[in-house]
Amino acid sequence: MTSARMAALLTATLAAAAAAALPLSSSPAPSDVRAIEHGRYLVQQAALCGDCHGSRLHGDRLDFLAPGLPVARYAPRIAGLPQFATTAQAVTFMETGVTPARTQARPPMPQYRFSPADAIAIVAYLKQLR
Repeated sequence: MTSARMAALLTATLAAAAAAALPLSSSPAPSDVRAIEHGRYLVQQAALCGDCHGSRLHGDRLDFLAPGLPVARYAPRIAGLPQFATTAQAVTFMETGVTPARTQARPPMPQYRFSPADAIAIVAYLKQLR
């Protein structure tokens, strides 16, 4: 195994471990507050998740798509991340675009490749939403 590949594997393992241990209590620590705020920025301003998932991120119909396209017609709820059993699964999805079932999200969902820090921040933000 090359040193670059080993470093990448170590980074991914550490990111998943950190995400799984990320406390998301009702009163987060100051570092978690910063992560949640960064996640809010990424979700609301950079990735514009609300354009498809609805303004409250509770899911929405994708009526703006042309009929007949082989794409999803409904963007699921992402507030609270109910589709992921663990925080680590959600972080892996944000980093790789691969679901826990080892498939990719259906278009028009972009296949994001967020950095570990950004993925953890996005998941921290989405997990605390109801």
